[in-house]
Amino acid sequence: MWVCPVCAEAPGSHSLREIGMEEGCVVFYTCPAEASKYNDREGILAHYENTLESRVGTDTPWIWVFDCRGFTLKHLIEVNIATGVASLINTRFEKNLNKIIILNSYWIVPIVLHIVKPFIGKSLRGKIKFSKEDTVWMTQ
Repeated sequence: MWVCPVCAEAPGSHSLREIGMEEGCVVFYTCPAEASKYNDREGILAHYENTLESRVGTDTPWIWVFDCRGFTLKHLIEVNIATGVASLINTRFEKNLNKIIILNSYWIVPIVLHIVKPFIGKSLRGKIKFSKEDTVWMTQ
């Protein structure tokens, strides 16, 4: 398995990590607020691309859990990272992505989804699911 050289030197620099298996899928978790180098565009994109390529490639099914806990405006202004990750997932890893689970969403999440919408296809958008607690909040 690939090891991010930035995270090897400074653990916690980026936040994507494998957390287990569910429904026959490899499960990855990310919480951008946990990343000490949340604004390291090239490093984050390399982290995502190499981690996903080495673990799931284009055949192994996977689930992406995206935790919005602690996500603030300083993360939101890193638009180039959000669009880069969205484009990478859409073009390289969408085929075997089972679903994206959004945790701890709040008012900022629709803004982020609006920003990345042009970079993701309809199929990928259809894979975005909110946790049950967030679904209740989003529909009120």
